[in-house]
Amino acid sequence: MTTGRQMVSLTRVTGILLAGRVVGFGLLLINSVVLARSLGVEALGTYGYATGLAALFGLVPNLGITTLITRAVAQDPDHSREFFRRARQAQAVLGAAVFVAVVLLAAILPYRLVPIEQVALAALQLSIGSFSWPYLALLGGRSRYDRLALSEFVTGVGGTGIVLMTAVWFGTVTSFLCANVVTALVANVVARIVAKPFLPVSDGPACSFGTLFRQAIPFGTGAIVQSLYRRVDMVLLGQLTSAATVGLYSAAYKPINMLLNFGSSAAGTLFPFLVQESRSGPSGTFDRVLRVFVVVAPVVALLFSGLARPLLVLLYGPEFTAAATMLSILAWSAAANWLYAPVSIALQARGMERWWMAGSSAAFIVNVSLNWWLIPRWGGEGAAVATLVCEGWLLIAGMWVLQRTWNMAPAVHTSLACCAATLCSAGLLFGLRPWGDVAATAGAVTLYAALTFLFRVATTDDIAKLLGRFRESMYGHARA
Repeated sequence: MTTGRQMVSLTRVTGILLAGRVVGFGLLLINSVVLARSLGVEALGTYGYATGLAALFGLVPNLGITTLITRAVAQDPDHSREFFRRARQAQAVLGAAVFVAVVLLAAILPYRLVPIEQVALAALQLSIGSFSWPYLALLGGRSRYDRLALSEFVTGVGGTGIVLMTAVWFGTVTSFLCANVVTALVANVVARIVAKPFLPVSDGPACSFGTLFRQAIPFGTGAIVQSLYRRVDMVLLGQLTSAATVGLYSAAYKPINMLLNFGSSAAGTLFPFLVQESRSGPSGTFDRVLRVFVVVAPVVALLFSGLARPLLVLLYGPEFTAAATMLSILAWSAAANWLYAPVSIALQARGMERWWMAGSSAAFIVNVSLNWWLIPRWGGEGAAVATLVCEGWLLIAGMWVLQRTWNMAPAVHTSLACCAATLCSAGLLFGLRPWGDVAATAGAVTLYAALTFLFRVATTDDIAKLLGRFRESMYGHARA
């Protein structure tokens, strides 16, 4: 009975968060379309390089602090005020330090693709935006994903309005970077207002900066490595190629980045549940969530890989058609990311964050090496291949640790059946290309669905149960 209640709760909070994220990603997509059509390929490359250079440090202001807040609040919601206060102070210090670090890095890099002033604006947006993270982490720890979704929705609507006004009145790289800073300020105000009713009411145990950072470092180091790993390709493209190549790669990465955020959002709701349950063996909750990811991830890859060309033309215009191959490759890396997203959450929730940090560090080193070798030869396509290789490595490494430690990897039958269905469908996608992108994609997705049902990886009962849980979860409170 407990498991059933837990599953309904998890389905509810996941559904609430994902519904909000779908709206948010739609707004981000509108923003990306406005940017691309206002700036064009080369200016978009300039904008993408400035924001990408700042994003190298994107998770440094976090340093694992938000994860600690979520865990502390999940364990004792009402007696963590002192911890939360100290975490906010640490967040402010880290945000200021990151601003300085980004500007210094832009100054010492050998090739200056954009003015330092533009990089400073991108860094300022990152620093200011990070001040809202503790409040969002607090809502996550209380499983109040309805309030978290509300905060993100209000910020998203405001941000899109600011971007649209900037495009109409100014339309320059600098003006869009300034608009991002204003949006970050709005996000801070909204997050504080939404989270205020859920602040801890009692101080709880005292917490020093030293204790906070000692606890955060294992999470934070992994997050920093992950941040560097995700953005180093954009910076290396800016150093080794032209602004136009960066612009094409940035356009290809926009839909992929939304997919990555969507997958990590869905997996992230697992964290408070896995923290609270037994850590000594397999997890039924994790197994059910991972199975959904295993079935859905290849569909996402087939869709975005097959429809890469028409999608780019529809969103950004014919001048971005050259980015189609990059998007096709990155779509498969996004599928691998979806598969290891719940794996990374499980490792961190069960105290294995050092293992995940080690795997991410190895992937970062491989990614830098591959990008350095592939970008001068194949440009953006080379960077996409490097990303795909590293995402595959993280998936294999994470699954190996889970299986070895808790026997939590997917069943052999499920893994082999999904691999066979994916390979056959990808082959059909390639074979049907001469008949058009839409026809090839429809054929490949249809074949994948038929094979997953044939191999009984997914059944009509599974779909009915999942939909039933979401229907049940629409009633009752948002708390887990």
